[in-house]
Amino acid sequence: MTTQEMTSGPGGSRLPKFNGTNYPWWKNCMRNLIIGTDYECWMIIRNGPRKVAKNSDGTEKKETEYTTTDLKTFEKNAKAMSLLQQGIADNEVSRILACYTAKEIWETLELAYEGTSEVRRSKVDMLMSKYETFNMNRDENIRDMFTRFMTIINELKSLGKDFTNEDLVRKILRSLTGKWLPKVTAIQEAKDLTKLSMEQLIGSLMTHEMLVE
Repeated sequence: MTTQEMTSGPGGSRLPKFNGTNYPWWKNCMRNLIIGTDYECWMIIRNGPRKVAKNSDGTEKKETEYTTTDLKTFEKNAKAMSLLQQGIADNEVSRILACYTAKEIWETLELAYEGTSEVRRSKVDMLMSKYETFNMNRDENIRDMFTRFMTIINELKSLGKDFTNEDLVRKILRSLTGKWLPKVTAIQEAKDLTKLSMEQLIGSLMTHEMLVE
C-alpha cells in the first residue's frame, strides 16, 4: 500500500485508506473530506453524540419516545462511524471493534498513533524544529524538496498545528539554495506573496528548473 491509497466510499466518493503506517496523511485527508461532505458528522466525531436520549427529568427514553432530533443525532453518528470504518484497512479494524461512537473511533486512533497530549506536544516541538531548520539540499530538485517539506507540514497539521498559505510560501522561498536567489528576488518583486498559492509557486519553480537545465 502507498500513503496515497484511496478506497471507494458511498455514492462513488473516494476515501483515504488508513493502513497502519500513513496516519498523519490519513487523518488530514479524512478530516477534510468529512468536513466538506457533512459538517454535522465532523461535529459528532469531535464532540460525540448524546449516548443515551433522556427525558427532561433525566430518565432514559424508550425508542418509541425518540424525537426527530434524537434520531438525527444517532443517524449522524452511524454515518460518521461508517465513513471512518470504510477508511480503515482490515489489519487495523481490530483497534476500533469496541467503539460505539465515531468520537471513540477517532480518539482511539489518535491515542494509538499520536499518544497522550504530552506526547503530541513533544512531537509538535520536534516537527517544528524540523520546519524551522528546513532547507533545500544542494543535490535536490524542486519536486523532491517540496515532497519532503509537505511531509513535515502534513504531520504538523494532523497534530493541530496550522499555517497560513503565506507562511508556507515565504518558508519555501527562504529554504532554496543560493543558486535560486535571482529567481526568488524576481518572484518577490513580481508577485503578491499574500495571494500567491503554493501550487503557483511550485509550478513556477519547476518550470524555471526545467528551463535552466
